[in-house]
Amino acid sequence: MLKIEALNENRVVTITASGKLTKKDYDQLLPELEKLLHSLESLRCYIKLDDFTGFDLDALWEDIKFDQKHMDQYGKTAIVGDKKWEEWGTKFSALFFKSELKFFYKNHSYNAWEWVNS
Repeated sequence: MLKIEALNENRVVTITASGKLTKKDYDQLLPELEKLLHSLESLRCYIKLDDFTGFDLDALWEDIKFDQKHMDQYGKTAIVGDKKWEEWGTKFSALFFKSELKFFYKNHSYNAWEWVNS
Protein backbone atom coordinates (compact mmCIF):
# COMPACT_ATOMS: atom_id res chain seq x y z
CA MET A 1 0.00 0.00 0.00
CA LEU A 2 1.10 3.54 -0.78
CA LYS A 3 -0.49 6.46 0.98
CA ILE A 4 0.06 10.22 0.95
CA GLU A 5 -0.36 11.33 4.53
CA ALA A 6 0.48 15.02 4.62
CA LEU A 7 2.05 17.99 2.89
CA ASN A 8 3.64 20.69 5.04
CA GLU A 9 4.56 24.34 4.50
CA ASN A 10 8.08 23.35 3.34
CA ARG A 11 6.62 21.32 0.45
CA VAL A 12 7.52 18.06 2.18
CA VAL A 13 5.07 15.31 1.34
CA THR A 14 4.87 12.34 3.70
CA ILE A 15 4.28 8.99 2.01
CA THR A 16 3.89 5.63 3.73
CA ALA A 17 4.77 2.43 1.88
CA SER A 18 3.80 -0.88 3.43
CA GLY A 19 3.62 -4.50 2.37
CA LYS A 20 4.52 -5.48 -1.18
CA LEU A 21 3.80 -2.64 -3.62
CA THR A 22 1.81 -3.42 -6.75
CA LYS A 23 0.98 -1.56 -9.95
CA LYS A 24 -2.49 -0.95 -8.48
CA ASP A 25 -0.88 0.89 -5.55
CA TYR A 26 0.93 3.16 -8.01
CA ASP A 27 -2.18 3.62 -10.15
CA GLN A 28 -3.88 5.05 -7.06
CA LEU A 29 -0.99 7.16 -5.73
CA LEU A 30 0.62 8.64 -8.83
CA PRO A 31 -2.32 10.83 -9.94
CA GLU A 32 -2.32 12.46 -6.48
CA LEU A 33 1.43 12.97 -6.60
CA GLU A 34 1.18 14.30 -10.15
CA LYS A 35 -1.33 16.95 -8.97
CA LEU A 36 0.98 18.03 -6.17
CA LEU A 37 3.96 18.28 -8.50
CA HIS A 38 1.92 20.26 -11.03
CA SER A 39 0.63 22.75 -8.47
CA LEU A 40 3.85 23.18 -6.48
CA GLU A 41 6.46 22.63 -9.20
CA SER A 42 8.75 20.79 -6.75
CA LEU A 43 8.49 18.56 -3.71
CA ARG A 44 10.60 17.06 -0.99
CA CYS A 45 9.63 13.59 0.19
CA TYR A 46 9.59 11.91 3.58
CA ILE A 47 8.94 8.23 2.86
CA LYS A 48 8.14 5.89 5.72
CA LEU A 49 8.64 2.19 5.06
CA ASP A 50 6.29 0.32 7.38
CA ASP A 51 6.52 -3.49 7.17
CA PHE A 52 7.68 -2.92 3.60
CA THR A 53 8.47 -6.12 1.70
CA GLY A 54 9.33 -4.76 -1.76
CA PHE A 55 7.81 -4.24 -5.20
CA ASP A 56 6.37 -6.48 -7.84
CA LEU A 57 7.99 -5.86 -11.24
CA ASP A 58 5.09 -3.83 -12.66
CA ALA A 59 5.12 -1.57 -9.60
CA LEU A 60 8.88 -1.08 -9.82
CA TRP A 61 8.53 -0.14 -13.49
CA GLU A 62 5.80 2.43 -12.67
CA ASP A 63 8.03 3.89 -9.98
CA ILE A 64 11.02 4.19 -12.30
CA LYS A 65 9.00 5.79 -15.11
CA PHE A 66 7.38 8.34 -12.80
CA ASP A 67 10.64 9.24 -11.07
CA GLN A 68 12.42 9.71 -14.39
CA LYS A 69 9.62 11.94 -15.71
CA HIS A 70 9.69 14.15 -12.60
CA MET A 71 13.37 13.93 -11.69
CA ASP A 72 13.88 17.69 -11.88
CA GLN A 73 10.95 18.35 -9.54
CA TYR A 74 12.26 16.36 -6.57
CA GLY A 75 14.14 17.98 -3.75
CA LYS A 76 15.58 16.10 -0.81
CA THR A 77 14.09 12.70 -0.12
CA ALA A 78 14.38 10.98 3.25
CA ILE A 79 13.54 7.29 3.39
CA VAL A 80 12.90 5.86 6.84
CA GLY A 81 13.00 2.12 7.39
CA ASP A 82 14.40 -0.64 9.53
CA LYS A 83 16.07 -3.12 7.20
CA LYS A 84 19.60 -3.20 5.83
CA TRP A 85 18.34 -4.06 2.31
CA GLU A 86 16.18 -0.89 2.38
CA GLU A 87 19.31 1.13 3.12
CA TRP A 88 21.18 -0.57 0.26
CA GLY A 89 18.22 0.01 -2.08
CA THR A 90 18.22 3.69 -1.18
CA LYS A 91 21.94 4.02 -1.84
CA PHE A 92 21.55 2.27 -5.19
CA SER A 93 18.58 4.45 -6.18
CA ALA A 94 20.51 7.59 -5.23
CA LEU A 95 22.84 6.89 -8.15
CA PHE A 96 19.98 7.73 -10.52
CA PHE A 97 18.62 10.87 -8.85
CA LYS A 98 19.75 14.47 -9.22
CA SER A 99 18.38 15.33 -5.80
CA GLU A 100 19.66 14.12 -2.45
CA LEU A 101 18.27 10.76 -1.39
CA LYS A 102 19.15 9.57 2.10
CA PHE A 103 18.19 6.57 4.24
CA PHE A 104 17.52 6.78 7.98
CA TYR A 105 16.72 3.98 10.38
CA LYS A 106 13.43 4.35 12.25
CA ASN A 107 15.17 5.18 15.51
CA HIS A 108 16.53 8.28 13.70
CA SER A 109 13.22 9.36 12.15
CA TYR A 110 13.43 12.74 13.90
CA ASN A 111 16.81 13.36 12.21
CA ALA A 112 15.26 12.38 8.88
CA TRP A 113 12.41 14.84 9.38
CA GLU A 114 14.79 17.63 10.33
CA TRP A 115 17.08 16.89 7.37
CA VAL A 116 14.36 16.82 4.73
CA ASN A 117 12.86 20.06 6.07
CA SER A 118 16.16 21.97 6.14
